[in-house]
Amino acid sequence: MSRMTITALTLACAMVVTPVAAAAPAAATAQPSYRGCYDGKCKFTFSDSVSFRISKKRYGFSRVYVSKEFVGGIFNADMVVVRAPGLTSSLGEGARGNMRSNGKNTLSFRVLAITGQGATIRFTG
Repeated sequence: MSRMTITALTLACAMVVTPVAAAAPAAATAQPSYRGCYDGKCKFTFSDSVSFRISKKRYGFSRVYVSKEFVGGIFNADMVVVRAPGLTSSLGEGARGNMRSNGKNTLSFRVLAITGQGATIRFTG
């Protein structure tokens, strides 16, 4: 191959790879989407407090707040706290909880893991 052909191929490869490498940092810093939780069924791991919308028609409330907090007193442990307007549930690792409002469907969830960095929770509707 001629030197000009090798140079052209090298530049073409560099141009193809560069956009992918530039897009990786933006994707790594993107905030997670909780749209999949709208129906009350999802699983996610979090390190900071999160909130997401759910179907008010189905559950009687439209937003759920989830956080990991240290609960003193009897427990003296990190727990996952799930809140909705007028409802609160504090759960340890492996525990299951439910929320029900206005005679609508019950929102059920289970804490799968609690670590020093965050926690994993599964909502089962």
